[in-house]
Amino acid sequence: MYEYKFIEVPLKKGFKVKSGDTFEDCKSVINKESKNGWRLKQVIIPANENTGFAAPGVAAPYCYQIIFEKEINS
Repeated sequence: MYEYKFIEVPLKKGFKVKSGDTFEDCKSVINKESKNGWRLKQVIIPANENTGFAAPGVAAPYCYQIIFEKEINS
């Protein structure tokens, strides 16, 4: 049996943000959690369907969701 952990890393926004800055934060989270015994399961980029400024039917990403798993010793 496995236990799962979900960590949300918000997308960085602004004029000084470089391409890849948010993913660097994701890599830091992955390295930190792996040292605590968590195994990376998946990284997804969910879309915010209620952006308020996009055309109808257009979804914009707002974060990375990082999913980890750890085996539970029974």
